[in-house]
Amino acid sequence: MDYCDITVVVQGPVQTFQDRPQEANITQKCIASIREYLPGAHIILSTWPEQDLTGLDYDEIVISDDPGVNIRNYTINGEPQKYNNNRQIVSSREGLKKVKTPYAIKIRSDNYLTGNNFVELQKKYYKRSDEYNFFNERVVVSNTFTRRYAKGFPVAFHISDFFYYGRTEDVLALWDIPLFEDFQPSKVTPINDGFPNFVIDCTQALFISAIKKFDQNISLEHLLDNRKYKLIQSDKIIANNLIVASPEHIGLGLCQKFLGKARISRRSGQVAMLQFFEWQKIYQKYCDSSICIDSFIKNKVNISFFRLLHVYPNRIQTKFKIFKRKMKNLKS
Repeated sequence: MDYCDITVVVQGPVQTFQDRPQEANITQKCIASIREYLPGAHIILSTWPEQDLTGLDYDEIVISDDPGVNIRNYTINGEPQKYNNNRQIVSSREGLKKVKTPYAIKIRSDNYLTGNNFVELQKKYYKRSDEYNFFNERVVVSNTFTRRYAKGFPVAFHISDFFYYGRTEDVLALWDIPLFEDFQPSKVTPINDGFPNFVIDCTQALFISAIKKFDQNISLEHLLDNRKYKLIQSDKIIANNLIVASPEHIGLGLCQKFLGKARISRRSGQVAMLQFFEWQKIYQKYCDSSICIDSFIKNKVNISFFRLLHVYPNRIQTKFKIFKRKMKNLKS
């Protein structure tokens, strides 16, 4: 592919913004990596007012008004939990709206490229089924925070929000969504929707908001809404519209807070994610029965062993936490 057909939207703050820390010079590293691995690609930096843009080698700048934080839930003690979801929606959406090339990338300003394998990967798996066929082509995403399991249990629609590559209209469809309204507590739902279970994850909420444009019946009640038909629906949509692979496979580098001793980079965190061979398996099941999956049995045995050690034991603790949340709320 001619990289001139790709626009990269680098979205987010350049420096620490509204008390949210940012690794020094990480955005410079991000943009430099795009120049290295996608020579000729157009770079749009979509950020906030009053950011120091000195030395940043972008082609186009988009400055948006800060929508501020959003509140998605409260603690048991009544403290609002604040998130940056609306900031991510605005900076991603407004940048993607400016794209004029056939293909686009949405990447966080604190991530960077380590290769360009995602370009070839996006073309490799092209067969589709008619059911839940939402996008024109598949969109490549990272498996970092694309969870198969959370708190020990299977989860649905838990798609990473770090990196997206695909047709511009498809990537835009994932981010051209309404801002989240603040959660309003009530006697029936004092903590979060789905209480005493855990609030739906940000990644689930973002992805569902996008795909509801294609099917209004798609929804989740809470993080662990893992009824069988929900998990099957999630697998079908993921298989037919996305390609999920590790950062190393895609060619994506993560900032320091997601490396080293960070929970997501430890084995216990890694094995909870949807693995590439698992994505291949659901693609094989729902879209193309003819594909061969390298070392499937070996990889399946390996991941099952480590999930037995690190994932499934969390189920008891999760059930106990839900019980405690319910009892504490009854007492209050």
